[in-house]
Amino acid sequence: MYVELHLGSVDKKLIKLLVMLGYGMAAIVTGGGNDIDEFPVLRKLVITQGSAWKIKMYKNFDLVSVIPWSRFVLNKLISDDRIDVVTINTINKRLLPSKAQARVMAEEGKALEIVITPPIVSYGERGGLAFLRDVISDYSTIDGLRIVLSQGISKVSDVRNPRDVVELMEVLTGIDVSGMFSDEPYELLVDAMYRRGICI
Repeated sequence: MYVELHLGSVDKKLIKLLVMLGYGMAAIVTGGGNDIDEFPVLRKLVITQGSAWKIKMYKNFDLVSVIPWSRFVLNKLISDDRIDVVTINTINKRLLPSKAQARVMAEEGKALEIVITPPIVSYGERGGLAFLRDVISDYSTIDGLRIVLSQGISKVSDVRNPRDVVELMEVLTGIDVSGMFSDEPYELLVDAMYRRGICI
């Protein structure tokens, strides 16, 4: 079962496609309904520079993520109990945690989420693929650090077959990344909900 942690829509066609590709759970990042019949959709709060004040609402969400906008913010929030995951995307990819920060994240039970949005996969070797290869190769060596790959899906054209992405990453890195689309995000959600007092 695949898990998408950066879903931007619950459009019926999109959800149907995700079910066909083997997705069984997701976390939605936008406001609005998460009530669909096909599989559980949890609510994810994404903290950005413009929405840092929303962190006070963390109890209303199943998962809380921060997209860091500076090294100082990243350093401060990796030890914040309200944060479950540090999210890296094409916009902030220069703000990857240092190895020391990543070790602290592992100790604190935080995950590193890489949103591979179609541009990362489409840019080829010079762009996103080299970035993904380097991140997976470097950070998978940090003991206890949970790495999660999300597609960043808002519409049908954003969807890539996760099996194809897994195979591509395994060719580039020589590392089995299948759990980064399935086991790791599932366990992250379970741990986050447990910390909020919800037992599954």
